[in-house]
Amino acid sequence: MKKEKHKFREIQKVFFLFLTAMILSVSGFSQNVVSGTVSSTDGELIPGATIVIQGTSNGTISDIDGKFSISAAKGDFLVVSFVGMKSTVIKVSEQTQVQVSLDPDVIGLEEIVAIGYGTMKKSDLTGATVSANIEAFRESPNTSIMQSLKGAVPGVQIGQVNTAGSEPSLSVRGQTTLGGNASPLIVLDGVIYRGRITDINPSDIESVDILKDASSMAIYGAQAANGVFLITSKKGNAGTKPIVNFSSSFSTQTPTSNARLLNSEEVLQKVRDIEYESSYMGPDYTQSNPDWDPSVSSELMRSYVAGIDAGTDFDWYGEATDPGYIIDNQLSFSGGTENTTYFLSGGHTDQKGFVLNDHYKRNSVRINIKTEITNWFTLGANVFGSFTDYSGVSPNFESLAFSSPLVNAKDENGKYIVNPFNSYQLNPFLSPSSEDKETNNNLSGNFFAILSIPQIKGLTYQVNYSNNLRTGYHAKSNVYGAGLNGSAYKSNNSTIDAMLDNIVTYDKKINQDHSIKVTLVAGYNTVDYEATRASGSDIPNLGLSYNSLEQAIIQEISSDAWSESSIYQMGRVNYNFSNKYLLTGTVRRDGFSGFAKNKKFGIFPSIGAGWVMTEESFFKVPVIDYLKLRGSYGVNGNQTGRYTSLARISAEESSKYVFGDGSPTSVGQSVSSLPNNDLGWETTAGFNMGLDFAILNSRIRGNVEYYNTTTTDLLWNKVLPTLTGFNRIKTNLGEIANQGLEFALQTTPVKTSNFRWDLDVNFSTNKNKIVKLLGEDLDGDGKEDDLVASNLFIGQSIGTIYDFEVDGIWQLADEIPDGYGVGRYRLVDQNPGDTYAISAESDRKVLGHKEPAYQFGILNTLNYKSFTLRFFVNSIQGGKNGYLGSNNPDGMPGTTGTAQNQNWYNFYDYWSVSNPDAKYPVSWTPTAIAGAAYYTRSFVRLQDVSLAYNLKSATAKKYGFGALKVFVSGKNLLTFTNWDGWDPETGQGIGNNQGYPVMKSVSAGIEVSF
Repeated sequence: MKKEKHKFREIQKVFFLFLTAMILSVSGFSQNVVSGTVSSTDGELIPGATIVIQGTSNGTISDIDGKFSISAAKGDFLVVSFVGMKSTVIKVSEQTQVQVSLDPDVIGLEEIVAIGYGTMKKSDLTGATVSANIEAFRESPNTSIMQSLKGAVPGVQIGQVNTAGSEPSLSVRGQTTLGGNASPLIVLDGVIYRGRITDINPSDIESVDILKDASSMAIYGAQAANGVFLITSKKGNAGTKPIVNFSSSFSTQTPTSNARLLNSEEVLQKVRDIEYESSYMGPDYTQSNPDWDPSVSSELMRSYVAGIDAGTDFDWYGEATDPGYIIDNQLSFSGGTENTTYFLSGGHTDQKGFVLNDHYKRNSVRINIKTEITNWFTLGANVFGSFTDYSGVSPNFESLAFSSPLVNAKDENGKYIVNPFNSYQLNPFLSPSSEDKETNNNLSGNFFAILSIPQIKGLTYQVNYSNNLRTGYHAKSNVYGAGLNGSAYKSNNSTIDAMLDNIVTYDKKINQDHSIKVTLVAGYNTVDYEATRASGSDIPNLGLSYNSLEQAIIQEISSDAWSESSIYQMGRVNYNFSNKYLLTGTVRRDGFSGFAKNKKFGIFPSIGAGWVMTEESFFKVPVIDYLKLRGSYGVNGNQTGRYTSLARISAEESSKYVFGDGSPTSVGQSVSSLPNNDLGWETTAGFNMGLDFAILNSRIRGNVEYYNTTTTDLLWNKVLPTLTGFNRIKTNLGEIANQGLEFALQTTPVKTSNFRWDLDVNFSTNKNKIVKLLGEDLDGDGKEDDLVASNLFIGQSIGTIYDFEVDGIWQLADEIPDGYGVGRYRLVDQNPGDTYAISAESDRKVLGHKEPAYQFGILNTLNYKSFTLRFFVNSIQGGKNGYLGSNNPDGMPGTTGTAQNQNWYNFYDYWSVSNPDAKYPVSWTPTAIAGAAYYTRSFVRLQDVSLAYNLKSATAKKYGFGALKVFVSGKNLLTFTNWDGWDPETGQGIGNNQGYPVMKSVSAGIEVSF
C-alpha cells in the first residue's frame, strides 16, 4: 500500500511538471466576440442564463436585460441554458450577433445533476440518480439539510431527531450489511466529506443529489455500497451585480406528545392499585376499602408519607423542561464579473431544546470563489468554517421519570437537595448543575485548478486538494461527582482529513448524432486522529472548575490516536447517440489500509444503458410526451474498520503483573485480537431498472424504479471457542439479498393565469433477506443453521422479531400457573400439553419484523398570485406484521416497593383491579418469563406546512429591494398513530428508559435581497 501510494505521488509530481509546461507553452488563437440576447418563446428576456463553450468551462451569464457577450472561435458550439428551460446549442460561424430563444422544460430534462466527479443533464442519466426538492422546505426550521429530504425522496430514509443540533440517521434502499459500515457516503462540492452534516449551514446548500443504484454509486467504489449524497453549495453568477441576501426566522418548539409524569393524586391511586389486596374489598376487589391508609398500609418511604401530609406535588418533568426555540439569521453576498464568481455567507443558529441545558449554537462562514485566469485556466476554492457549541448537561430522563411528586427537588432556600428520596437515587438535577463546555470546530477547504487544453478541444484536467480539520474540546466539573467528592475532566481531539483528486475529462461531440465523454480519476485520502483526556476525582476545591486538575487526589490521563489511508483510480465513459441511445460504463479500483495484506485492493465495475423511446420515429403516441427505459448493473464495496485485520495489542488492567516477591506492579501487554490475513471487501452487486415518463403535455411526469442487490462476503465477527484464548475474529461470510420498488410522481392538476396546484407523490418499499450465514449444519437437519443468539435467520429479514407470543394478560379469575403472576403477560405455549410450560427453546417464534412494509410522501404546492402554500405529509406503514416495535414497561420498577416509590409517565396504561382491560402489564409482580408485546409503529404525519408571500419584483424595487418574502411554517404539527409513547418513528415507548420527546415547531421569518 505504501509503495503504491509513493509511486502515485511520484506520478503526481511528473504530472504537475507536465501541467506547468503546458501552461507556459500554450499560446492564444483566433477568437471572435459573439454577442446576443436570450429570451423565452413568448419574448420575455431571461437574465442569468448560462452561455458556455461546449466541452470547456469557459462561459458567461446574461445580464438583467438578457444580453451577453463571449469570446469564441469559429466552429465552437455555444450551449445556452437556464433553469426550467430547455437548453439549445448554437454553432459559431462568421456572425457576431445571435438571438437565442429558449423553450420551457416542464419535464426537467435539462436539469443539471451531480453524478460524482462531474455533472450531467438529467436526460442523459442511465442510473437511479435523483435530485431532492430542497426548495420546498426552505421555510422549515431545519438545522440540518438532511431534514429537508425526510420522506421526500423515494428509497431514502432520514431519521427523526429529538435533541438540539443532533444528526439524523441516513440510509438508502435499506440495510445491506450486518457488521460493516452502514452509513452512506457524503460528498460536498465534489470531495468526500466525513464531518458532521449539521456543521454544514443549510442556507449555503444549492442542491442535494442522491446516487441510489449500484451503477451510479460505482463511481465511488468501495465506499458507496450504502448510497451516496452529493451536496453542492451555492455559487455566484458571472456578469451579475452584487446581491445581498438576508434572512431571519424564529421557531418555537414543544413535544409532539403531551405526556407528563403522574401527579401526587395519580401516584396515590397507583399505590392503591399495587396494594389492591388491602386497599380494595370484595371477591373481585371492586370496592374501595375506606379504612385503607397509604401512610400505614403501603411500602412508601417516610419522606413520601411526609409529602402526603404536607400536600407536596412537585412537578419534576415541568422543572426539567421548557418550550424550546430556534433563532436563525443568515447573510450572504454573491455575484461576479465576467471572469470571476463569488459567494460569501455568514450564519448564526441558536437552538434551545425542550429539555434543560439541551442547547446548540452554530456560527458558520463560507467563501466560494472561482476565477478564469485565462480562457483555458481556472482557479477556485470552496472554503467553510463551522463553530458549534453543545455546552450544558441535561438531566437523565430515566432518573427524572422515577422521581416521585411527593418530594421536592429544592429546599426552602431554593437549592437542590442532594438526596431528596432517601435512597440510592440522587437528585437528577445534580448533573445539570455541572460546569460544562463542549465546542467543536470544523474548517474545510477544497482548492481546485482547471486546465482546458486549447489544442485538444473538450479535454480538461482538474486537480482538487481538500483539507478538513475537525477539533473537539470538552471540559466538565461537578461538585457532586465521584460520590459527592467532586470530579472534573478535560479532553481534546483533532482529525485531519486530506484528499487529492486528479480528474481528466474529455468531452467530444461528433457531428450531431454522437457524443462521448470520458472521465479518469486518480487520487488518495488520508485521515489522522488523536485525542488526549485528563481527569481527576476527590477534588477538595473546585473553585477553578476543570482548570485545576492537579488538585485532584486521584488523577488519570489517557490518550489515543489512529491513522488510515486509501488510494483509488477510476474510469468512466458516457456515450450518447442522437439523444436516443445512452451508455455508461465505469470501473474503479480501491485500496484501503484497513484490509489484510492479501486483500488490500478491490475492483468495482458497472454498466448502464438508456433508451429514449419517444425519440424513435415509429413511436407516435399523442398523450406520451417522454418515455425513457433505463437499466444498469454494478458492483460496490464496503470497508472494514481500521486495524481489524491485524493482531492488536492492549495494555488493560488484566495485563498487569508482579514479577518477584516485593516487586512493584508492572504494566503488561497482551494480544487482544487475532489477525486475518485474508480479510477482504464486503461486496454488493445489483441491477436497477427504471422508467422515466411524461404524459398529457407533461402535466403528469415521474419515474418508476425496481432494484435487486446481493451482498456477499459480509464483514462479521465470527465467534471462536474460548479455548483459543479469543472470543471472536473479523471475517467474511454470508449473503444478503435486497430488493425494492420506488416511484415518484409530479403532477399539475390545475394551472391558470393566477393559480397553480402542483401535487407530488413518492412511494417506496424495500425487503431484505438473509440468504447465507456461517454455512454450518451442526444439528444435521440438512439445512444451514440460524444464528439464534444473534437474531439472524436464513430466509428472514435482518430485523426479524423472534420472541414469545403474547395472548393477553393474566387476570384474577384465571388459573395462573406456578411462577407467573396476575397482571403479567400470558405467553402462548406453542406445544400445549397437560401442563403449562414455557421455554426459550420451544416457545419462541417469528412474530414479524422491524422493517416497514412501505413509506410514502405527499407534497401539495398551491400558488395564487404572490402567495405560496405548501403542506407535506410523510408516512411509514408496517402492513400486516412489519415496522413493529417492542413497547413494554422497560426500565420500570421490578418490585412492589420500588413501584410505589418511583414514578412513570401517564401513557403507561397498566393493569390493575380497577383497570383489568389495560393494554400493558405490571412490572412488579414476580414472573418466570416476562415476555414482550410488539406493536405497529405505523404513522401518518403532517410534517411540514408553510405559507409564504413573495412581493412582486416591480413592487419590491420601488422600496429598494430586489426581492422580499415573509413566511410562517409549521413542523410535525399532527401525528396520527396507535403507538403509545413519545414517538413511533424513534420507537420511544412507555418505558422510563426511552429518551427525549420529538418536537413540533411553529416558525415565522423574513427573507430580503438587495
